[in-house]
Amino acid sequence: MKKIDTLSKKLQDLQAEQQKLQLKIAEHLYHESQKILGEDFSPSLALTLIQQAWHYSGKTKEDWLKLSNSFPNSAD
Repeated sequence: MKKIDTLSKKLQDLQAEQQKLQLKIAEHLYHESQKILGEDFSPSLALTLIQQAWHYSGKTKEDWLKLSNSFPNSAD
């Protein structure tokens, strides 16, 4: 049982770390969106812009992914 308890604790710790990293990425995206949109910023506007650009752009998904290298990844 001790091994299972140890693994359970490690799993909980990893899940907590994952949540922290996801929050850090979300906050960074939020702040970058604020900088780009300036005083016109709102979360719904940022989401609409992303949705419209993704769905209606002439670029393929692969093209967008190639351009995305400037945003920090989750390892940062």
